[in-house]
Amino acid sequence: MKLFSSAIAVFMLLFAFAVPTVANAAGETAEAGVTISPRSGPSFFSNAFSAADWRVDTAILPSGPFPDVPKITPMKVADLGFPPSSALTFNPKPSMPVCPDDQLGPPPTANSIPVPNMLARCPGSLIGNGTAIFGLAQSTSPTATRDGEILVFNGGLVGGLPKIKIYAYSYDTSVGIYTSAILQPDGQLLFNIPQLTSDSSVRSLNLSIPGEEIVLPKPNFALTVTLPAGLDPNYVQAKCVDNAGFPWTADFTLGSRDTGNNPVGGEVTIDDDGIAPCTGVVGRATIGSVQVSGPAKVKRNKVATYSVRVRNSGTIAATGVRLTVSGRGISFNAPVGTINAGVTRTVSVKVKPKSIGKIKATFKATSGNAGSKTATKTVTVIK
Repeated sequence: MKLFSSAIAVFMLLFAFAVPTVANAAGETAEAGVTISPRSGPSFFSNAFSAADWRVDTAILPSGPFPDVPKITPMKVADLGFPPSSALTFNPKPSMPVCPDDQLGPPPTANSIPVPNMLARCPGSLIGNGTAIFGLAQSTSPTATRDGEILVFNGGLVGGLPKIKIYAYSYDTSVGIYTSAILQPDGQLLFNIPQLTSDSSVRSLNLSIPGEEIVLPKPNFALTVTLPAGLDPNYVQAKCVDNAGFPWTADFTLGSRDTGNNPVGGEVTIDDDGIAPCTGVVGRATIGSVQVSGPAKVKRNKVATYSVRVRNSGTIAATGVRLTVSGRGISFNAPVGTINAGVTRTVSVKVKPKSIGKIKATFKATSGNAGSKTATKTVTVIK
């Protein structure tokens, strides 16, 4: 039976950056809570992106107690809006492998691969994890709920836009489902949710990027399932401008379908929106040090190589960094690029001295937003 679906991805992303909220329609209540916090320091920056911890907790509940409201209507379509790329980004590392679709099973095909086996299919691609509970045949009864383990994989870039791939597996039913989503520059995400066997419904889930390791004992199966944390701590990044928070919108359609994917009865749409608060402080980049190592004696007109270490001791990335070397008969000028906060970049400098004698070489690193720093080295040039 196909018991997981894109609904997992929908609920994961629906309440991104949301304070806890409640939306009602068709006898259902949608509740959510999201925490998003900077991975370093107490605040986000207002003038630069920084890595974030993102955790989403959701629950879909009937408006009344069981058995008075015995079923939950499944979700069919979700049109979501999130902060634009000026405030929120997904950032797949070019060096991180993409988990191929044929390893996951293209939707709506079920690819029933247990968690350890799926991790082995896509080593190095994991960006997050989570858990879920769902109701068989829309049932709200606690006896009709099943477990779920969620793995979130890197989907790389599609047309320059970041793609996430979500695989969910149930040990109770030995079923797995794969879905994916692409984050648009304006923050829009549109999901069409495939047919679920018996129109089963997600009851609750939590999902984290990059998250922490989750250990789940499975007494009925005499095993323990481990969901590792995501491997890229910088995948989610955000900045908080003017303490304005992170706005979100959600328009999603609920409706039942028969086994042929045909609508049964009417549909209903739940519209919701909100702003998740944030605090932003001004970050600064600073070229804190320039260190030079290399030969103190070189021959005229022969190439000499120096290793230059440039450190950004500030709190945000130093951009447009450039390194120059000057001195009598010595010249060098080359871009270094961006140096992230707290990072030291090593640059190999090759010069060919043209003057004999002692030369005071000046190594200078400059940046448009991080100032400049120099270091000097006395070099003796011989014939």
